[in-house]
Amino acid sequence: MRKAGKIILFLCVIAFISLYLFYARGQAELVCDKASQVVKDDFIMHIRVEDLEDGFKVFRSIQYTGDKPVEMKHQTPLVSLSFKNRNHDYTGNHITKTLRKGSIYHPQKPKTFQDPTPGEYNLYCESAFTVDGKEVAIKLKEKLTFE
Repeated sequence: MRKAGKIILFLCVIAFISLYLFYARGQAELVCDKASQVVKDDFIMHIRVEDLEDGFKVFRSIQYTGDKPVEMKHQTPLVSLSFKNRNHDYTGNHITKTLRKGSIYHPQKPKTFQDPTPGEYNLYCESAFTVDGKEVAIKLKEKLTFE
C-alpha cells in the first residue's frame, strides 16, 4: 500500500512539472517596449509596442508636418498591422480627413496580439492613403524579440 502511494505521488509530481514546463515555455514575453517612426514626405507614421500581461499592444498614428492644410482619403484601417506574416487588408469604408500642420491622426484603437513562443518575429506596419490626389504609402518592418 505504501509503495502504491509513493508511485502515485511520484507520477503526480512528474505530471505537475510537465504541465508547468509546457505552459511556462509555451508563451514568452516581449523583451522590451519599442517606439518607431517612419518619415515620408510631410507625414510621420508613429508605431509604439508595449508589453501586456498576456500579450502586447500596438499603438499607431500618422502625423502631418506640412505647412498648408491637406485632405487625406483612406480606407480603414489607416495603419494596417500584421504579426509574423505580411498580410495587409484595407476593407473598411473610405474616410476623408482634413489635416493641418502638427495634426496627429489615430482613428483606430490600439491593436492587441497574443504572445508567441520564444523567438524573434516581425511586425509589419503599413499605411496607404491619398493626399490631394497623390498616393502615399508608408511601410515599416519591426523585429520583436520574445523570451
